[in-house]
Amino acid sequence: MARGLSQHQARKAAVAALGRSLSRRAKAKCELCGASGSLKVIEVPPIEQEPSSERAILACHSCQRLMNGQDAEDSGVRFLEETVWSEVVPAQLTAVRLVNRFAADGRGWAVAVMDGLYLSPEVERLV
Repeated sequence: MARGLSQHQARKAAVAALGRSLSRRAKAKCELCGASGSLKVIEVPPIEQEPSSERAILACHSCQRLMNGQDAEDSGVRFLEETVWSEVVPAQLTAVRLVNRFAADGRGWAVAVMDGLYLSPEVERLV
């Protein structure tokens, strides 16, 4: 059991170590909504064996809650209309997944975003 715990702790440390490069990339702002303040490194599924900045984003507490399934008022998530066009693949992928969830709930703005969205084959394969 100690081996599993040490592997888990080593992975957590490796993910946390991505913070500096992600902070530079994101200019110390949430890569979904643009908020500054307390940000956390979040790996974007599918999770690879080795943590990578190419598969992670910096996210604020509010966006972390959205990613964990919490609902929000339309006015509080409309920033996703822009983020679905992000050139940062893990941010774009996360935004598309969130908008897709809202579209499935019948929210008109999200349905319109999904209807007008063009995704690269790389991103489309992961959605």
